[in-house]
Amino acid sequence: MKITNITCYTKPMGLFYVKVDTDEGVYGFGESSPMRPDVLLQIMNTVIKPYVIGMDPFQGELIEEIVLRRNYKISGQLLAAAYSGLEIALWDLKGRYLKQPVYNLLGGLYRERIPLYASSMSRDLTHEEEAVKIRDAIDRLQVKAVKIKVGPRYGTGLPVDLDDDVRKVKAAREAIGPDCKLMIDGNSSYTYIQAVQLFDRIKQYNIYHFEEPCPYYDVDTYIKLANTLPVPIHVGEQDWSIFTFRDFISKGACHLYAADPVKCGGLSSAKRAAALCRAFGIHYVPHNTTKGIGFAAAIHLAASSPECSSYYEYNIETNSTRERYLKQPFEVQDGYILVPQGPGLGIELDEELMESTLDVFR
Repeated sequence: MKITNITCYTKPMGLFYVKVDTDEGVYGFGESSPMRPDVLLQIMNTVIKPYVIGMDPFQGELIEEIVLRRNYKISGQLLAAAYSGLEIALWDLKGRYLKQPVYNLLGGLYRERIPLYASSMSRDLTHEEEAVKIRDAIDRLQVKAVKIKVGPRYGTGLPVDLDDDVRKVKAAREAIGPDCKLMIDGNSSYTYIQAVQLFDRIKQYNIYHFEEPCPYYDVDTYIKLANTLPVPIHVGEQDWSIFTFRDFISKGACHLYAADPVKCGGLSSAKRAAALCRAFGIHYVPHNTTKGIGFAAAIHLAASSPECSSYYEYNIETNSTRERYLKQPFEVQDGYILVPQGPGLGIELDEELMESTLDVFR
């Protein structure tokens, strides 16, 4: 079997899907993190596609070496994100060909359902509106945990309003009650001392984990944080290199790690992160907010990896582009996501709708 074509489906600043076709009529779908679809498309067409056309889709390690290692002089998050879409599509393709779910190819089914936390992505709501939003998610999904944003988002070096952050966390805790777990996500907003000051002022609200409080790349700062704050530190969603995985995990810079399959180079790379987590005794919490192909890939990762033993992120925004392209929605029951059981990633896409509403590049 040989790869014959790669098709990209894009929407500016919103979606980047990849379809891989073969000479035997078997295909697979993947997804890349869509921060810059225009740039990802250039990388796919000029750096990735020329190398992989004609290759056997089962040669995953060789394909990765040819695309990523031979292009090491332009390595980085964009190349890894573009490759993620191809790599996930190859897993979906292999599963469809073998008539097996991807989780069986990744090690077998370890868990049939995964506990969710409701993840609010907004920073533009009043504290009252945010409180209503997460309370509604609890009632609707029956989740036992929620996450809110704090800080200005990658605002390190800019003024932050810790008083306002405290008020937001207080309002959230009052809305969800004492038993629901409350997580906060700084998205690289704070300096080390700001993160410490904020936690000292909100610790009475029983924070379950503090995600990416400081610049995501600063291992030394995270080592200090992880050894200073009495709260699990969660980081890793931006990481794409196994050496970065190693440094954060082995040096004690976090308690929860979050390499994202649509950013880190796909499922094989994510499984390497999971193995490192096992070696150093920390939880792996795959990051993914897409609710589409990438979400399905992360579910199969969590379903097949013992290290993925914590709550899994579930985007509660109502404007998800990706859900409209699923023929069957993901199934949530009593706060858990059920692992799709069909071949490949276990989802089917409405290709006719994709062709008519997305930019298509063959």
